[in-house]
Amino acid sequence: MSFVTPVIVITLILLVITILLSIADRLLVSYGECKITVHQEDQTKEFTVDGGGFLLSALTSNGVEITSSCAGKASCGYCKCRVLQGGGQILPTEEVFMSREEKLSGMRLACQVKVKNDLDIFIPDFLTTVRGIVQNKTYDPKLRWRFIKDGYEDVIPEPRIVKIDPEDDVAVDRIFDEYRDMPGAVVPILQRINSTFNYLPEPLLRQTAKRLDMPLSSIYRLATFYNAFSLKPKGRNVIRVCMGTSCYVKGGGRVLEAMERKLGIAVGENTEDLNFALETVSCIGCCGQSPVISVNDEIYGYFKVDMIDDVLHKYCLGAEQSQS
Repeated sequence: MSFVTPVIVITLILLVITILLSIADRLLVSYGECKITVHQEDQTKEFTVDGGGFLLSALTSNGVEITSSCAGKASCGYCKCRVLQGGGQILPTEEVFMSREEKLSGMRLACQVKVKNDLDIFIPDFLTTVRGIVQNKTYDPKLRWRFIKDGYEDVIPEPRIVKIDPEDDVAVDRIFDEYRDMPGAVVPILQRINSTFNYLPEPLLRQTAKRLDMPLSSIYRLATFYNAFSLKPKGRNVIRVCMGTSCYVKGGGRVLEAMERKLGIAVGENTEDLNFALETVSCIGCCGQSPVISVNDEIYGYFKVDMIDDVLHKYCLGAEQSQS
C-alpha cells in the first residue's frame, strides 16, 4: 500500500500537468487562420481552419477523403500525405511507417501533423498507400500483420502493370452508359465489369471511382467485400470440385488430384492461357449424384477420373471456336 500511493499521486500530477499544458497551448498560443491546399486524384481543394489542431481532423471536417483506422493514434500508417509546404519536421512516431525515400520526399502522417501555418499537401490514393506499406514493410510486425506462408515470410512480388485495350474501353463505356441515370449503381457496374473481364482490373476500379465521383478507397472496399468479385485474373471456365462428405467419401479427393495433374495447377490457380480456374466447394447440392464437379453453371454428377479429358476437351473446343 505504501508503494501504490506515491505512484497514484505522481500519475495524477502528470495528468494535471498534461491538461494544463494542453489548455495553455490553446489559450496562450494562437496560430490564427491557416490555409490548407489539398491535391488529391487530379483535384485541388483549398480551405482555411483555425490553427492549433491536427491535420487529419482538419481534412475530415472539410470533406476530404483520407483513410485512417486508428482514430489518430499513429498505429495504422494509412493517413499518409506528402507535405509540399509547411508541417515542420517528421516525428519519431511517424518514422516507423516511412521508408527512406518517403522521408526524403516529405511524406507524413496526417494524424501527427499539427496545423501551425499554411499547408500544401498531396494525398496519394488508398491502393498506392497500402502497396507502399507492404512493399517497404514499414510497419511493426509485432503490432500489426506479418505475411507468413508455410512457415516462411512471404515475398511480395512486384505489381504487374495492367493496361486496358481500346476495344475494352468501348465495352466499359457501354456499361457506364447503361447505368448512367441509375443512382447507387456501383455494385451492378462492378458486377458487369467482373463478368466482362473475369476480374476487376485496377485501372477500371480507378475509372469507376472517377466516373461515379467516389473515393477509390470506397470502391476498393466493395470490391474486396463480395466473394463474387476478384482482383486477380481468373480463368474463363471455373472448375469446382465438391469436397463435401458424400463426394469426398466416393472419390472426390482422387478427382481433385487428377484434375490438378491434368491442368498442371493447384486449387486457387489458373492455367497459363486463363482458360481454366480450379476451386473446391463444400457442397454443390447434388449429394445423390456424388462425386460431383461443376464447370461454370454446368454440373457433372457421378464423376469419374476417366471423364476429365472429355470435359476439358469440350471447354477447350469452345474457347477455340469463340476465338475464331
